[in-house]
Amino acid sequence: MPSRPSSPSLQDRVLKSGWLKKQRSIMKNWQQRWFVLRGDQLFYYKDEEETKPQGFIPLQGNQVSELIPHAEEPGKHLFEIAPG
Repeated sequence: MPSRPSSPSLQDRVLKSGWLKKQRSIMKNWQQRWFVLRGDQLFYYKDEEETKPQGFIPLQGNQVSELIPHAEEPGKHLFEIAPG
């Protein structure tokens, strides 16, 4: 009897995905990256076609804060992820 494929675990399932701008840590310039939220980790890729993430941001234990958007970019949402 064939077995049913198991459903993906919460860590493997894509909860949200889309383009975001990420500030680099050294140069402090902004780069547009494709982000995928899986469980409590936010993975980022160069584009939608990439299969290997460039990195990830753990959300558990970090503070996520919404920031006031710039007047020049209405409709844009800003948030910051900070340690602790």
